[in-house]
Amino acid sequence: MKNFYFVCLLTVLSFGLTAEVSSDRLSEINSSVNSMSVNELQDRRAYLINEQAQLLETAQSTQSPSNVKSISNRLDEIRAELSSIQKALIAMLGIAAINSITDDGYSDNVPPVISINGSNPATVELGSMYSDAGATAMDAFHGNTTVTTSGVSNVDTSSIGSFIVTYTATDLSGNTATATRVVNVVDTTAPVVTITGDTPVTVELGDTYTDAGATSSDLSASYTVVTTGTVDTDTVGEYTLTYTSTDSSGNVGTATRTVNVVDTTAPVVTVTGDNPATTELGDDYTDAGATATDLSGDVEVVTTGTVDTDTVGEYTLTYTSTDASDNAGTATRTVNVTDTVKPVFTSSSTFVIDENVSEVGTVTATDLDTITFTIGATTGPAIQGSSGSPQLQITSGGALSFDQAPDYDVQVPDVQLYTAGDAFNTVTKTTKTLSGYETGATMDFTATVTATDASGNATTQDITVQVRDVGGVDDNSGTGTGTGTGTGTGTATFNDDGVNVTLPTFTSSPIFVVDENVTEIGTVTAEVTANVDITVSFTIGETTGPEIQGKSGSPQLQITSSGALSFDQAADYDVQVPTKKVYDIRQGVANAATLDCDSDKVNFSCYPTVGTYTLEGYESGATMDFTATVTATSSLGATSTQDITVQVRDVGGVDDNAGTGTGTGTGTGTGTGTATNTTVDAG
Repeated sequence: MKNFYFVCLLTVLSFGLTAEVSSDRLSEINSSVNSMSVNELQDRRAYLINEQAQLLETAQSTQSPSNVKSISNRLDEIRAELSSIQKALIAMLGIAAINSITDDGYSDNVPPVISINGSNPATVELGSMYSDAGATAMDAFHGNTTVTTSGVSNVDTSSIGSFIVTYTATDLSGNTATATRVVNVVDTTAPVVTITGDTPVTVELGDTYTDAGATSSDLSASYTVVTTGTVDTDTVGEYTLTYTSTDSSGNVGTATRTVNVVDTTAPVVTVTGDNPATTELGDDYTDAGATATDLSGDVEVVTTGTVDTDTVGEYTLTYTSTDASDNAGTATRTVNVTDTVKPVFTSSSTFVIDENVSEVGTVTATDLDTITFTIGATTGPAIQGSSGSPQLQITSGGALSFDQAPDYDVQVPDVQLYTAGDAFNTVTKTTKTLSGYETGATMDFTATVTATDASGNATTQDITVQVRDVGGVDDNSGTGTGTGTGTGTGTATFNDDGVNVTLPTFTSSPIFVVDENVTEIGTVTAEVTANVDITVSFTIGETTGPEIQGKSGSPQLQITSSGALSFDQAADYDVQVPTKKVYDIRQGVANAATLDCDSDKVNFSCYPTVGTYTLEGYESGATMDFTATVTATSSLGATSTQDITVQVRDVGGVDDNAGTGTGTGTGTGTGTGTATNTTVDAG
């Protein structure tokens, strides 16, 4: 029974001993044991028991984890080999032979075999709790054996290092076995890096970025935080900062912060030049533009808006600059189109009309804007009667007229007439008359016309309206001395067809007034009243005019069949033969001056100056008159005639320069005349 129990124990022991030896190593041990003889097995057993004792003694005295580990591994192999030898001896000699090896037949000097539960070496994380897995022991002769554990309390999990846990088992025969476990406290946990402040964080382009950094925590006593990466605040973009913390065990913890450099600031647009700017109406406007600056770099400026320099007003130009981040900056310029230029009169300051006409003419001026005309008070000659003096009036568009037609003959007379002397040379006052009947002086009205444009710029011109007498003292065309239009009468003849043949009747004035140095005069018109269409054609007779100097000859009047009246050459007022002699004052005065010696000679002598003849008309305003008879002939052969007078006015006086001379503007004369009619028999 004892032998059976022993064999069973050996079987169990064999299983437990192999727990810490690899299968390859066990194969090597078994192969070696099986090749030995009994004596070799006994010698090998004794050697291993001695080596085991020495290793156990060494293990008690060392704290080196590597030595402990090495000893532990060797002890496992020894126990495995002793177990294999025990089996081999039993197989060769039997239990009795095994018993006879000792003196009493039962010799137990084999210590228990300790099997460590779990890993050896064991690893525990720094800072965690260590719970030892323990160990078991099996004795070859006594079976399960109690294991005592020591050194667990020495395992300090708050410090990195290697610690030894010792397991001791003593069998009933007093054989003691020990085994050790190496417990390595290791740090495999990376530091925890915590970013300080926001992530992601936003910083404006161009600003200074100050990083808030990061902190780290770790069970290790030594660790640092290192920041890598850069932020370029001069360039829009996304940047990454990495915070790295490395503990003493080389564990690396990281965290990253995203820094977004953004551009939310619009470009700054600066207007170049004046703002507001002012430009004159009608001028060309050249804009000075604008510039823009932005932290992102160069940016363009786009101008919108227009300036209409043909229209007074306030205009706005907008300058827009957009950067790469679509931030838009704007600035505006106000451009005022103003009108500071006064209107300029283009019409003559002098108008000449006949009496009994209210319409005068049109005052004109130029300006880039609308012009409005107004007129001041009228100054004119003294008038007889209670009707009052005619007043000049003007429309906003410049139409000049009288409020009542001026009558030359109602002026207050300035010449006293006398009867012829009787036998005693006595004269008697008769009536008064106007000197203008003889001199041709006009009845002058003056007023100041103001031209104002839409911007309030105003300019003035003194207007003179010269009213000419028509018909002289006696305005009755039948008895007076004037000439003008009249209606001829005659006897009409009817032909076999019952057509009433009526003589042509002149409808145009017999007097035309033109300036010197022009050829075109005007149009002669006549009409025939009948119940069928009758046409009228015109011819003209010989021209009578003033005596002319030189060889060019006197201008001749000519007319087309349709009535267009003209000169064959332009009439020149200044080539008339002069009739007035001018004298020089040579004595009795301090300065020589040209005066009329006949009336102004007082205590000095006048001497004729050769070649100093002039025209009376330069002073009196008398015209250079040309006359001719115009014949109007109807298509049926009936004719009427009219004496035409063309009055040529001097322009500029002795000085023909119209800007500095004494000449006046053109006008249209009217008057009455005598018509001679001839009746023909159409049959």
